[in-house]
Amino acid sequence: MFKDLAVTQRRLLISFFLFGLASPMVVVYANTFLWRQSEDPIILAIFNIGSYSGIAIGFFLNAYLLRLFESGRLYALGCVLQGIVPMILIALGTQTNTTVLPLGIALGIAQGFFWGNRNALTSKITQGPHRYQFVSLETTLAITAGIISPLLIGWFIVFGERVSSYTIEQAYQITSVVGFILLVLAGSFAWSYTMEPFAPKRFLLRTVSRRWNEQRILELINGIASGVETILPLIIILLFLGQEEAVGTIKAFTSVLSAGVIFSLGKYVKHNHHALLFSFWMAFNLVGSILFAAFYSPESALIFFLLSGLVGSLRWSSFVSVMYEVVDEEIGQNGTHRFLYLLDREFFLNLGRVLGLGLLILLSLASHELLVRYGLLIIVIIQIPTVFLLQHMTKKLHHP
Repeated sequence: MFKDLAVTQRRLLISFFLFGLASPMVVVYANTFLWRQSEDPIILAIFNIGSYSGIAIGFFLNAYLLRLFESGRLYALGCVLQGIVPMILIALGTQTNTTVLPLGIALGIAQGFFWGNRNALTSKITQGPHRYQFVSLETTLAITAGIISPLLIGWFIVFGERVSSYTIEQAYQITSVVGFILLVLAGSFAWSYTMEPFAPKRFLLRTVSRRWNEQRILELINGIASGVETILPLIIILLFLGQEEAVGTIKAFTSVLSAGVIFSLGKYVKHNHHALLFSFWMAFNLVGSILFAAFYSPESALIFFLLSGLVGSLRWSSFVSVMYEVVDEEIGQNGTHRFLYLLDREFFLNLGRVLGLGLLILLSLASHELLVRYGLLIIVIIQIPTVFLLQHMTKKLHHP
């Protein structure tokens, strides 16, 4: 299947795979490093508030820079910058706590460049009869990277200290350098693309329909939950189940579970099933979070991650599917470019993430145990209205 693709498509797949291998160092283990330095959820929240704020800034900067540079150049820049920030973070060591906000913003801007161009490159380069093969291979490679990389990184970080060959700090330094190299390589595979990018004349939607306002609410609530989930599950793993090796093992295990479920359900899912699938996610996570809040033990934490892993892909697949369908109908009615809707969506999603991290800070200030014990349950409850909103929006969509 890989050999059937054009050279440009194969290069893009290799780039995505290399990024997937490096991504856990940027997204997951930067947070575990900060936890080792401070053991303070607020420090982690501030770093991620900076990151999510930076993503929104990065998307807007990217929209402007698309007038001057090709999409492949900006994609590569996003890759390289994402590799630089963790190296700086780890090099600063105990001084990191005073610089977490600017470093988070810098990381977010880099991610804005990356994601602002990845979809555009994919859409352009996969035009033609091999798009399905490309998407299938992309999904397979992403799952493979999501299983292998966190597992290897997590165990490598703790292994050296256990056999007295290298320290935890040295392990983080090594993984950050390896991550940087992988990201530079990932960027280099897309650097040479010469496609003409979309050059927007404006970045804001002029008119907004009621349906798109409903989509904004959906993204905002989803973002609140996503913001808390960036940090809280990591803290629970580190407090109850082990160190970085436990983070890597659980990340890999839940990736396997999630992939198995989504592949099994993929051929049966129809347009009108989005709310139902999200309801399954709600039910499993509600049961898991109630059990963890009630028993507050390593065993209940494992049960939560097992239940959550089984349905982990259902929430995002439901939300993203509805979002793309809404965007398709919106641009069909008013002719507004798709880019503006995706930019608007990113703004409200990341606004929700910042609000979610603000909620995490408030809970932590009230009581660390309140945050850890009941935080998972709180974010599930917050999302209950989205079940009805998804159902309402799905019924109004015109499916072929």
